[in-house]
Amino acid sequence: MTPIRIKGWLPALLLLLTACSHGPSMKQELTERLATMSRTAELGTVEYTVRKAVRARDEGDWFKIGNRRILFTCTAYIKAGINLDRIPLDQIVVDASTRSVSLVLPHATVQSINLPPEEIRLEYEDVTGFRQHFDDRERQALLKQGERDIVRDLPNLGILAEAEENALEFFRPMLAQMGFENIQIRFE
Repeated sequence: MTPIRIKGWLPALLLLLTACSHGPSMKQELTERLATMSRTAELGTVEYTVRKAVRARDEGDWFKIGNRRILFTCTAYIKAGINLDRIPLDQIVVDASTRSVSLVLPHATVQSINLPPEEIRLEYEDVTGFRQHFDDRERQALLKQGERDIVRDLPNLGILAEAEENALEFFRPMLAQMGFENIQIRFE
């Protein structure tokens, strides 16, 4: 009776072992995981809060009597990260025998700049002589110029470099958890 039990367990054990050995390869599993992640499109890895002063001075010409000055302060929220849908899945290199992976990520980009209207404050306005106050169109143009100044100063903030460093800090543990020991990630 004992040999019959062994024969009954032996096919089940062989089925279990063969089912485990036919699982997805490391590269296939990584590609599937990245393809799933790419559906979210963006991975925001850093957000900066920037305060900006926007000022304008409109001195009177010979035909305008008086001056106009205005000063706004505003807060901008800048989010940067990488576009997951731009990860070149065909450039993933996996060597399962050495448990190594080489992955290419797109360079970080600014994903959003938000200047909430409730955080824009008129700090100072001075109108002298026969001049008119700044109208809404002029105020909006000044705030747009402030936003362009923030975008122009982004390279000096280091936000894109920090976003890429944070992306590395996201992907390295994920790849290590998948069993990779030699991890190479570069940005293109």
